[in-house]
Amino acid sequence: MKFNRVFFFALVASLAMLLTSCGAAPATNWPGLAFDGTHVYLADGQYIYNVLVSDGSEVTTQTADGPAPARFPLKAESTKSFYASPALTSDGQMVIGSAAQGDHTLYSIDPLSGAVKWTFPGLKSPWLAGALTLNDAVYVPAGDGKLYAFGLNGQKRWDFTASDHSLWTSPITDGKLIYLATLDHEVFAINSEGKQVWSFKLDNGVIGTPSIADGTLYVGTLSGNLYALNAAEGSQKWVKQLDGGIWGNPATDGTNVYVGTVKGTAGKFYAVKASDGQIVWSKDEEGSIAAGALIVADQVIYVTETGRIQSRDKTGVSKWQDTIENAKLYTPPFLAGDVILIAPMNAKFLLAAYDLNGAQKWTFIAK
Repeated sequence: MKFNRVFFFALVASLAMLLTSCGAAPATNWPGLAFDGTHVYLADGQYIYNVLVSDGSEVTTQTADGPAPARFPLKAESTKSFYASPALTSDGQMVIGSAAQGDHTLYSIDPLSGAVKWTFPGLKSPWLAGALTLNDAVYVPAGDGKLYAFGLNGQKRWDFTASDHSLWTSPITDGKLIYLATLDHEVFAINSEGKQVWSFKLDNGVIGTPSIADGTLYVGTLSGNLYALNAAEGSQKWVKQLDGGIWGNPATDGTNVYVGTVKGTAGKFYAVKASDGQIVWSKDEEGSIAAGALIVADQVIYVTETGRIQSRDKTGVSKWQDTIENAKLYTPPFLAGDVILIAPMNAKFLLAAYDLNGAQKWTFIAK
């Protein structure tokens, strides 16, 4: 079923108006993916799909009317739409918020059956970013600019006001603090009680989730500055100006930071030295790079808005590539076991799986 993405593009248009000084705004980081070791959960419009990673077949469940695809919801509802990456909890829940105009509810779902376990309704803005699960809590960024903390039973614990605008980035953690970046040119470190530990003012807004490695937080801004911050205290280690705006999440292996940029309709992909921000190598691309990269063993994989999938080794040499016809790629490549998942927009299929050598294994088409 083709999903009408009018509201999706309306959101992107509103973001573009908010950030007119940064140039034209591409869509970013949707659809969303999660993986539990066997099943891939794809949030793409009116449904969250449940797909077996082994062969790309859709999981079914028994209903009063007989077997049916194990989607949420079981039947399409125009009041719901989902794009954020679903968050999977340690006790078997899947938490995701609706980004639709008519439904601003946060849902906890049994991912295998689609049954609703608990909800948090009443928000006046859509949920755009994925949640973070840590120990016995779920941390969810919301459209009202707040980060909400819930227990696994759905009981709200606290909220933290981070922005005057919708939160587009997911929180991350080093197991001690929670880190959250905003459109309001700021990144926060928050403890598990919802108290601010530190904040750092950036030169521009952030819509790509930061990354963390070895005590350093890497954050990219819409004006193209890549920051390295001390994660414990929030002090700046270095900042590097790149060519184009950073829309996706930086990825790091501890040695280099890999990140793409948006330069109008074109893009550039960088490997930057993690220790001091010096550029190791860069590659120009015909399409903008609005999604983050995936690091797998000896390769780095990224996608462009024009449907190109590119794998390079860590010296920048091309290993393999593919192009999905007519597709727009805004979701980062996603590793599920030993396959790389690509979730395109405007393609003939909703999901494609590749092995580590770039051979396509299967595609998933919703029926």
